[in-house]
Amino acid sequence: MLMVAWSVVRLIYWMLIVPYLIGQLFNFILPEGKKTIGITFILGFLIYIAIFEMVAIPCIINYVYESFTHCRQIYVVIVSLLAIGGSFRFSKSIFKRKIVCDLNTETKIYYGIFIALVLFQVVMNFIYAPFNGDDAEYVTNSLIAQQWGSMNRIDPNVGGPIDLKTRNVLAAVTMWIAFIAKSSSVHATIVSHVVMPLFVLPLVYYVYYQIGKSLFKEKKEIVPVFMIFINVLFMFGNVSLSTPATFLLMRSWQGKALFSNLALPMIFWLFLLMFEDVSAVNEAAGTKEKLKITAPCWIMLALVNVLSCICTELGVALGCVLVAILTIVLLYASKRWTVLVGAFLAVIPNLAYVAFYLILGGGA
Repeated sequence: MLMVAWSVVRLIYWMLIVPYLIGQLFNFILPEGKKTIGITFILGFLIYIAIFEMVAIPCIINYVYESFTHCRQIYVVIVSLLAIGGSFRFSKSIFKRKIVCDLNTETKIYYGIFIALVLFQVVMNFIYAPFNGDDAEYVTNSLIAQQWGSMNRIDPNVGGPIDLKTRNVLAAVTMWIAFIAKSSSVHATIVSHVVMPLFVLPLVYYVYYQIGKSLFKEKKEIVPVFMIFINVLFMFGNVSLSTPATFLLMRSWQGKALFSNLALPMIFWLFLLMFEDVSAVNEAAGTKEKLKITAPCWIMLALVNVLSCICTELGVALGCVLVAILTIVLLYASKRWTVLVGAFLAVIPNLAYVAFYLILGGGA
């Protein structure tokens, strides 16, 4: 029992505390009104993932059988130093923000229904831990890294050595899951099927909550209704061709599920924030003031694109397409050509991914 409790503590530390402290270190880039617990965590999580991608790729390429061991050692040092730095910048004022309580009874009931639906999905995922045929590759790769210390060099089907697959090198989310499993001494399968849904579902719904706040800024009482609608879509949408439910509920540990349900909504959310800031930017006095308003969203967008890359190779192209479409709309709304510069800088991770993909030989 003590070992289980200690593993839970380490899961909380590596999946919640460390990303939050990293966010606390860098949340100086956020405007004052956005320095909330949730947004600070999202910023830290994006940086946390980006660092893993930058450490994992060289290790996968340069090492054969000890690649994961080297990756984990380097990654732990870097994120631990950043977390320590964040602890020194820790501000208690972030916990003193007042929660809006001037809601009418009907709105509070809707919020209660929304929270109950999220808890229901989390509990059902925890109890049933839905299995999927792709586990034979994704989860097995995580398990091989956890137990053997090698990343993507061993065939998950027969256990023999194989050549690197380019898409596995760059889409390293399975290796991040292996890192969480190894650092907490929890089996990679349990992390994938039990821990990841407990982590991903609330995070996805928080992003949609932020989207709702932006869409219904003048009518906050509609936000919980919007969230209930999103819940219903996820539970009964049946948008997956291979499973009778959404990727979010059935495959929350897989890269394509994280991309479609977390990265894409984040891109929408960040552009909504930029649309909100159009007037403020146009009224700002100088270039420095304009950058203070616009830079945080573009920086976070670049980090979201890194998340897209680590999730799936499809995220590289699809993320760029969505950014391009929304940038054109933002260009029309703001009448500022500088948004093209911001968009180009934000997709540099995608371009770097393509360059690495071609250098490594491409292929499936």
